[in-house]
Amino acid sequence: METMKAVQLLAPRKTVLSDLPVPETPADGLLMKTRCVSICSTDISFYEGHLFPSEYPVVLGHEYLGEVVDIGREFDTSGVDLKIGDRVVYWGQTDFGGFAEYRTVRPIFSGQVKEDIFEADRNFYDDKRAAAVKIPDELSDLEASFIEPVTGALRSVLSNPPKVGDKVLILGTGPIGVIAGSVIKRLLAPNMVVSVDTNPARNEFAEQQFSNKAYLPDELIESVDESTFDYVFDALPTVKVADESKDPRRVAMRKLKAGGRYVLYGASQEMQKFDTWLMLAKGINIISAPFDVNHFPMHKSANVIASAMQMLLTGIVDGKALLSTVHKFDDYDGLVDIFENYRFTTDLKTIVDFRRPDAAGGN
Repeated sequence: METMKAVQLLAPRKTVLSDLPVPETPADGLLMKTRCVSICSTDISFYEGHLFPSEYPVVLGHEYLGEVVDIGREFDTSGVDLKIGDRVVYWGQTDFGGFAEYRTVRPIFSGQVKEDIFEADRNFYDDKRAAAVKIPDELSDLEASFIEPVTGALRSVLSNPPKVGDKVLILGTGPIGVIAGSVIKRLLAPNMVVSVDTNPARNEFAEQQFSNKAYLPDELIESVDESTFDYVFDALPTVKVADESKDPRRVAMRKLKAGGRYVLYGASQEMQKFDTWLMLAKGINIISAPFDVNHFPMHKSANVIASAMQMLLTGIVDGKALLSTVHKFDDYDGLVDIFENYRFTTDLKTIVDFRRPDAAGGN
């Protein structure tokens, strides 16, 4: 096959279904046939124009599961038994390339140490390689599609974990907030974990998964004392509110104790409001797991993605519960509708399924 179908973003809110050349297999990498891609809020931020690529067009999608169809002649087999037909998930800094029938990756697997660093145009150093993991038979395609977002959340939580006995607030109970809250609640021995979201359905789900109490924003303001929490995990998207005193990030800082830690996960190229007075008055520590590979090398992320897969295999993160919708890639118009209405849905995760009916089975 010389060409493939791909969804290209031409400009904010403007997409087209294109025929593109199938990429050539890297000498030290893999060519993969796409099986499933989970839609991420990052994809939606690019679609809506809150994030911007270096140039258009781009192919969105990075929460990716693919089947190996070709292996480069210089591919490093040390520490990994990989063959044609195996399934692979990767985590990389790139936000692009998934919503296409084929893609390439130059993987780093857990235990390997290698790099190919370059200076990106978004203020950090990136790696042309990506952390990757081979998927075992016992993990279905749909559950494996969640390994990438679990990896992102784990990088942040493991780099900046709460202390034993901390009181934890999760801002936003979309998939990343649920993953982070589940890991913290089940592994890191907090005093309590509570959450806040504007969506009542998501609040109900958060209480089923990890949250001792899930608040609507006004409930959090009215019901929780100032200086209550030791630790905040911010999984919010771009936020705009009419009353700045009710900006959720400002509210969270008021609810933090002096010296509390505020872990920033989400990224937007639109300026967001942080209360510098509260940061100074309380000595709040704003921390994150940076994209820059000089600080957080890709070979370390390769160990994190292996752990992320174990979180799904053991049920610490409930992948089946995160899944809301499976949408066939063949339905392009329906996919655009999902992009348009993403902010208004009560769904958690939508997976775009590239598999043919005879290959999908019960996975």
